Amino acid sequence: MKRSEYLKILNLAKISLEEYNNWGENEIYKTSIADASYGKIVSTEIKRQISPTEIFGSKEELERLREKVNSCKKCPLGKSRLNAVFGIGSSNADLMFVGEGPGYDEDHKGEPFIGRAGQLLTKIIEAMGQTRKTVYIANIVKCHPMIDASNPEKRSNDRPPTFEEMEICKPYLDMQLDIIKPKIIVTLGASSTKGLLKSGEPISRIRGVVREYKGIKLMPTYHPAALLRNQDLKKFVWEDMKKVARYLDMGEI
Repeated sequence: MKRSEYLKILNLAKISLEEYNNWGENEIYKTSIADASYGKIVSTEIKRQISPTEIFGSKEELERLREKVNSCKKCPLGKSRLNAVFGIGSSNADLMFVGEGPGYDEDHKGEPFIGRAGQLLTKIIEAMGQTRKTVYIANIVKCHPMIDASNPEKRSNDRPPTFEEMEICKPYLDMQLDIIKPKIIVTLGASSTKGLLKSGEPISRIRGVVREYKGIKLMPTYHPAALLRNQDLKKFVWEDMKKVARYLDMGEI
C-alpha cells in the first residue's frame, strides 16, 4: 500500500475516533481496516472484482441519466428549481443514502446535502469509516420543493415533497439504484422512507428496522435535520448506522 493511502486511513481513523465521543459511543465498532479506509481498498477474498470497463460503464450510465434529469420538466418542481440535484459519490458504492429533496443551498449549487444537515451527514459517513466519495448520496426528488415556488431566492422556503412528486421522480432514483447496485440503502427521514416503502408508519417506529426495496436491504433512520433540532436522536441514528456498517462488513444485520 502506498504511503498516501496509509495517511488517508490514519486521517479517517482520527476523524472516526473524534466522532465516537460526539455520538455518545464508548465502544469502537470493529471493522476491517481495508473496508474502513477511504475507498474500496479491499482484498479479492472480500470484494468481487470489477473490471475497469464495468466501472467506466456505470459512470457513463449515470452521466447519461444526469443529463435526462437536468432537462426534466415532468412536474412543477422542474419548472421552479434553479438546478436539478442528481446525486454524488461512487458509481460502485455499497452504501447509498436517500434523502427527501434538495433545499435552498442544494438548489443553488446542484449538489445534495451541503447545508447544515449535509455537514452532519458527512460526519456520520466519516464516523462509519467512509467518505462522501465512497458512498452515494441522492434524494427521492431531484428538484427543490418550495413553499413559494415563485421565489427560489427566498430562504426557509423548503417543504417536504408530496407523494405525487415522489412518484413522478422516483423512476430516476430506481435507475440510479439499477446502475450503482448498492448493498444497502439508508433512507433519511419520513418522506424518503414513505416514498420507497409506501408505509404510513411514523419514522420513530420504523427506524432501525431493516426492510427491502427492489431486493436491496433498506435501513430507515432519522434525517440529519431532525438531529439538529433534537440532539437526543443522535444515539438512535448511530445505532442504525452500526447495523449498516456491520452488514457491509459481515453480511448480517
